[in-house]
Amino acid sequence: MIRTISYLWKNIFLTCLISLMAVLSYSKDKVPVTGTMRYLENERIKLGIDIDLGGAITYLADQTNGGENMINSYDWGRQIQLSYYSGPWPYIGPNGEEPDPHWRGLGWNPIQSGDAGGNRSKVIEFEYRGKQSMYVRCIPMQWPHRKGIAGECEFECLYTLDNNVFTIEATIHNQRPDSSQYRACTQEMPALYTNGKWYQLVTYLGDQPFQDKPVTVVVNKNDHKGWPWVHFYTPEQWVALVDDSGKGIGVFQPEVMEFNAGFHGGDPAKGHGGTKDAQTGHIAPTARQILDHNINWTYRTSFILGTIEDIRIYAKKHRKTNPYIEWVFNHTRNGWFYEGHMKDTGWPLNNALDIIFEKNAKLVGPITFWEAGRASYLEVEGVFLTAGHELNVEIIIQPVGKSDGTDWLNWSEGNHSTEKERQEKLTKYPVTDAFLINKKIQADGTNRTYRIRLSDSPHYKGAMKNLSVKFLNDGTAQIKKIKLCN
Repeated sequence: MIRTISYLWKNIFLTCLISLMAVLSYSKDKVPVTGTMRYLENERIKLGIDIDLGGAITYLADQTNGGENMINSYDWGRQIQLSYYSGPWPYIGPNGEEPDPHWRGLGWNPIQSGDAGGNRSKVIEFEYRGKQSMYVRCIPMQWPHRKGIAGECEFECLYTLDNNVFTIEATIHNQRPDSSQYRACTQEMPALYTNGKWYQLVTYLGDQPFQDKPVTVVVNKNDHKGWPWVHFYTPEQWVALVDDSGKGIGVFQPEVMEFNAGFHGGDPAKGHGGTKDAQTGHIAPTARQILDHNINWTYRTSFILGTIEDIRIYAKKHRKTNPYIEWVFNHTRNGWFYEGHMKDTGWPLNNALDIIFEKNAKLVGPITFWEAGRASYLEVEGVFLTAGHELNVEIIIQPVGKSDGTDWLNWSEGNHSTEKERQEKLTKYPVTDAFLINKKIQADGTNRTYRIRLSDSPHYKGAMKNLSVKFLNDGTAQIKKIKLCN
């Protein structure tokens, strides 16, 4: 027994000594530790996360542009932090706890900082990984609740600095007792909130990405815009908030082409305000995802400090350049989801979308971008089975249209009406209708690669942004791959 205790104390001593040496090592590398804050710093960026708020980013300074904190923390729904959405609607707590009526419609919504009642998320692991990276793992809180309801999941974040860029590698590990497969929801990847100084919202809206076409100022001073948030399509996959000098922060998300963004606080507040003021700029890359009860889902988003030119150059350099678009369903849905009566066997995938569907159900692809002239065919590899061994499908293709050349309100509020805006913009920004290609395929349970010629349609010209498959009878399928090719 004495030997066992001595061995135990020896190990405790060694562990503490190693930890102390690590702290001293990081001090030499000028990685500061202050109270609940943990920082990364290089010559350009100082980045801080709050351990008391789940490791969310509460401090970001561009040390060549004034060195002010850019991040707004008016409440715990802001910062730069992870936030996820799923059903049911409303989400009732494990002991029957009701959500705040104001947030009831959000459903299941764990976030990194804390809940609407001020209950903090809990960090369960933190470490520095050299001078340039830090890692945090937390148990988030259900934002719509005020009684401290934990998120039934864990979040992981790896923050990394590289010159004027920092990257978040974010992962959700779901551990929900409710195994229902809820519909795909729009996920923020992630949400950014800036102080009022960074108010001017800029991006590229158009169908000729990375060809040095003019950018669009979506929100500016004295334009009565910004709230409600707006949404838009940008095939360059970046959005920026800049100050009066034209410098600020850009968000680049290489997996998505739709964003929510805006400015809250009204025209007089644009260009002014600190971390605890209500006015704030906002950017969130968005995509619809199914969040299974046991899913592990990771995305990687980059934040670039500097001018619009700096941000755009970074996005161009790091975009996906493959002219052919291919989705292989080995272990992930790759952003595809379902509408109507369709579901799969859940996560993780076993090398296919293993689905069962009823008549008129749709398999919907992610919002993307491709040129029709570079992809004449659609290939689908998989096993289909129907009662009559024949399946009628509609290939639904959405072109990039003039309506994608502007932003649109997310909701109606006060004098801002989505219907009024739609009517006002219809002449200048008409909506381009999707078109259909009908096809009959064999569905006898044999694995095949089906090749469908898209270029036979007279509407298949120019830029395209979305692909869906509608099934016109009942059946099952194991879909292994979908590819656009010549």
